[in-house]
Amino acid sequence: MTGLSINYYIAPPGYALERFLDDCAAAGAAGVGLTERALEEVALPDLKRMLDERGLAVSSVNSAGFFLWGDAARAQRQVAINAALIEAAAVLCAGTLVTIGGGLGDLGTERTGDLARARRAVDAALPELCAAAEARGVRLGLETMHPIRIPTKSTVNTLTQAEALCAAHSGLGFILDVFHSWWDPDLEPVLARSIARLTLVQLSGVAQPRDPTLLPTRCPLSQGCVDTAELLRLLAQSGYGGPYEFELFAHELAGASVADAIRRAVDDFAALAAA
Repeated sequence: MTGLSINYYIAPPGYALERFLDDCAAAGAAGVGLTERALEEVALPDLKRMLDERGLAVSSVNSAGFFLWGDAARAQRQVAINAALIEAAAVLCAGTLVTIGGGLGDLGTERTGDLARARRAVDAALPELCAAAEARGVRLGLETMHPIRIPTKSTVNTLTQAEALCAAHSGLGFILDVFHSWWDPDLEPVLARSIARLTLVQLSGVAQPRDPTLLPTRCPLSQGCVDTAELLRLLAQSGYGGPYEFELFAHELAGASVADAIRRAVDDFAALAAA
């Protein structure tokens, strides 16, 4: 099993990318997941050098796609963003360019049937992005998101949906984000059928709040309701050999420093993988 990568989403605004990379290297992380903010902070040649100096791979670049913009100017801007992310993923030899379909709210309408229309639009938009990525040797990983994110982020919500889209589009893989998909009843059969299409596993604990009016949040790997050790065993038995990436957002640090949270994630992963 490979080591753990850490996504830059863990760093709050103003937390320098170089400092984050130092934290990851000091903790023994295998790599990093990079965000648009990271790519804006440091020029690609300098970023590649910084990563090489610290022995850090790039497990993911986040995030392309967002195919549902109803506003023409915003849609055109997204095309440019997607092209830049493909180029960054190619230069940095990223394992996956995370691809997110886009939410119903991006359409700018509230009509009956929008969900079905949105899902057809994502299906129709994927070939162009797949071809552009393939031309630069970049692997796309389609991220499945919990249905609660349909209005804001994605209408691709189950692993079976992602599996069907991967079968329909050459070169497309999928991502298992445990926070979004740990509950999916088809998790095990999808892994058994389509493990070769799995490009990245994003890990976190899932904390269920006691207040029923609040939504679950990400938490350290050793906490929450997900049996991460059992999931790691299932992935190993299914033949998965790709990267694992810890994804926790800065607002979920719960008072921990970035460096301490990274160190804990690396240690937790090692313990869970050995369990």
